[in-house]
Amino acid sequence: MIETVSEQRLRELFVTMLEKYPSLVFDVLEPAPDRPDHGHPPPAGEGVPDWCICGKCRIMRKTIEEVCCRKATCLTLLADFEVLILDEAVLSLARKYRQDMIRADDEADDNNRANRHAAYRQFILWVHGRLGAGQRRVIPSCCVWKIRDKFPDAWGQYTGFKPDRFGD
Repeated sequence: MIETVSEQRLRELFVTMLEKYPSLVFDVLEPAPDRPDHGHPPPAGEGVPDWCICGKCRIMRKTIEEVCCRKATCLTLLADFEVLILDEAVLSLARKYRQDMIRADDEADDNNRANRHAAYRQFILWVHGRLGAGQRRVIPSCCVWKIRDKFPDAWGQYTGFKPDRFGD
């Protein structure tokens, strides 16, 4: 049946599918075995760590944080990442919801910090779903740095991953 559909119609169907299911772009853009992907250029002033697959990771302070999204086309390039993780309106709504649910402080004195922490929580929810109390996951370096670049700390001071609530 596919062979009878015009090329133009196949293109239209493909665009519609990507609009409805943007994560399919990873399946489409994965390099073919005979066509290696050369990745993306490293961030300015830094080389790509040897543990990075996507080409967007940077050096992390702790060994446990040396995690890559492991995609030939980095997760940070996905439209869903931009909307769900970096959009300030989405983060504001997520922060309000969290305040209502657990009566958490909003960190209103530092908007970038509040947005950065909300973005980390959004990423975990997006990739892993709701985690139970005390359950933590390392966020890939590429994603951490994309969030930090968008919502930087004025002094460049970041806590980093804590294995549990009482971690170092």
